[in-house]
Amino acid sequence: MRPRLFPFMFLAVIFFIAGIVIWGSVSPAEDLQSSAQARDLITLTIDGWTCASCEKDVHAALMSVPGVQSAEVSYWNSGAIVVVEPGKVEPDQLVQAIRGASNVFDTYQATVIPNGSLAIKKNKKSIFGNFWSLLFN
Repeated sequence: MRPRLFPFMFLAVIFFIAGIVIWGSVSPAEDLQSSAQARDLITLTIDGWTCASCEKDVHAALMSVPGVQSAEVSYWNSGAIVVVEPGKVEPDQLVQAIRGASNVFDTYQATVIPNGSLAIKKNKKSIFGNFWSLLFN
């Protein structure tokens, strides 16, 4: 009888831990609304980069603008989604910052587009998986 009890206890512990993680990560609706009001999103499409390593140059340029809280830059989607403090950053400042990040090899050009037009997809594949997907696509 003891060997049959172990799988049930194991599953109970797993469900208990999963419940704690799920309930701990859910925030009340008021918190979500207040955080949404304390920020603005600016979406940019970016041309002129030649490789995925250009992301770090564009990200550094965007983060150097005062008032920028975070920036998600994607070479594969040719753009960036920037979270800024309301009223502190104009889209033209971000365009100028990206233009200023240009170098000898890359000349970046940014254009402001409507929010929601660019979806940054998180790539959760391993390096090995990326290699094979690039090789056969």
